[in-house]
Formats: sequence, structure tokens, C-alpha cells
Amino acid sequence: MIYGNQNQIRAVALANTYDATISASTEVTFNAATTLIQVTAITAPILLKWGTDDASTSAFDAVISPNQSLWFNIPLQPSGILYTAANFIQTASSGILIVSEY
Repeated sequence: MIYGNQNQIRAVALANTYDATISASTEVTFNAATTLIQVTAITAPILLKWGTDDASTSAFDAVISPNQSLWFNIPLQPSGILYTAANFIQTASSGILIVSEY
């Protein structure tokens, strides 16, 4: 994870995802050039799990608190290549997910 805000990272997003209906694990496949993501949770906490396995309350790598954004460098898989996707799930109904890729 990196710390900062959009004013400190001067780039145009490669892709954006907005999802207000993530009652089940939602997979975001990254643009091939993505190395950094900003994840925003609105209304409810969002759980992030790197890779293509579903996120759940018992299987996650990070928590994004409600009404907050976190920046993440895309980590390396055990094989040494960057993850190409992440899965997200809300912890309570009405959660909204926003992912911006850089």
C-alpha cells in the first residue's frame, strides 16, 4: 500500500470501475499497464482479495473503511508476475465500490 492522494500522484486513470451492487464477490480485471489502484468504499466497508479467488469475510487481504480511499501497488504473485485481478465484497448492504487504475 502507498500513502498519498490524487494530488500527489499525477496521472490519468487507465480504467475506472463503479459498482453499487456488490452483494457477491465482484472481480475487477486490471488493464495490462496497471501497476497502482485507488480503492474507495462508500457507505460500507469493502474487502479486497488479490487474484481471481472470491473475496469473503473469511478470505480477504485488505479492508477499506467506509467513505475512505486507499492506494495499493499491485503486488507480485508467487510466480513473480503482477496480479491481473482483484475481488471485492461489501461487508454490509448498500456498499459502493470505486476502483481507479493507474
